[in-house]
Amino acid sequence: MPKTLIHRGISDVYLHEQGDKAIIQTVQDVSPVLERAKELHNRGQYRTGMGQRHVASIPIIVLDAWARQRGKNFADVMNDQELFSLFLSDPAHGYFIIDKSSV
Repeated sequence: MPKTLIHRGISDVYLHEQGDKAIIQTVQDVSPVLERAKELHNRGQYRTGMGQRHVASIPIIVLDAWARQRGKNFADVMNDQELFSLFLSDPAHGYFIIDKSSV
């Protein structure tokens, strides 16, 4: 049975102990983010309140997990435009895209 380490409202952090190993797991319900991205896309609301292009709405937990599968981390993705573009161009991540015009 996992122990809850942190409950933040948005995400939870759990500790799983398996013999001499410990696994830390972060869990988040991303459905509100998906629903918001879908709503903004359907309304054609492709600009932020500051007038900047709003390409996508991606939970940090999703981007970090994707990066870790590639031996990277969240900061690596945010600092590497090619790596970030690779994430955006993956059809599996299309649900997070708001302005699909040039992704």
